[in-house]
Amino acid sequence: MRAYAQLIREARQALKLSQQELAEKLGVSRNTVAGWETGHSRPDLDMVPALCKALRVSLASFFGVKSGVSAQDRALLEMFRQLEPQDREVISWEMEALLERRRQKLESEARDNIIPLYYSDLGVAAGFGGTLGEAQGEQILLVKDDRTSRADEVIRVSGRSMEPTFYDGDRVLLQHTDELRPGEIGVFLVEGEGYIKEFRKDGLYSHNPDYSPMRFSEWQDVRCVGRVIGKLTEDEIPSEKAVRYYEEAVRGGK
Repeated sequence: MRAYAQLIREARQALKLSQQELAEKLGVSRNTVAGWETGHSRPDLDMVPALCKALRVSLASFFGVKSGVSAQDRALLEMFRQLEPQDREVISWEMEALLERRRQKLESEARDNIIPLYYSDLGVAAGFGGTLGEAQGEQILLVKDDRTSRADEVIRVSGRSMEPTFYDGDRVLLQHTDELRPGEIGVFLVEGEGYIKEFRKDGLYSHNPDYSPMRFSEWQDVRCVGRVIGKLTEDEIPSEKAVRYYEEAVRGGK
């Protein structure tokens, strides 16, 4: 049931009015009131003030406006109510045009300020290893900034070996590269197993002292996947509204 329909029915019943009695107060048929209360039809805008008066409810309540509506909004609603029907239609068209321009602007801003990246839901193993080649992932949308613009994907950390720098479940931004400078943190494939470690000339190091450095012989297959830019922050997660506008912009561009 629509919100206005429930409001009309409950307010009428609270006043112990029948549908016929309410209809007579408003100069409409009982079937008209019944249609309002089932949600099959809605009162004309001209009828709303009289209906609210008969039901002893405010215009704000009827339109679902929460308490705290400004005096300016109430004045605008009252001015709109006093317009001739054809003038109201003109205003409605203008409002729709303004809202459409606003929607297009928000979609354009969302397209410019959001970046899609690949997100690995298997992640890398900060401890015991995980086969990156078998990772299954999905697209993740992020706020575009200096860090996310440099990233090529997002990886979820698994394990405790990089604590307290990174914890199990943290999501990190990864920039693809096969070379790191000593002291940088990267993602590595070691014999097909994925690890996040600090690179040093003599091996790969954990930040958790409970884990020993990883050192390798020349014949072992060790490959750098990328440089860890840092942990994904809350500020880099777009709002639901921004995501919605971005998705609408992408669909509209197809």
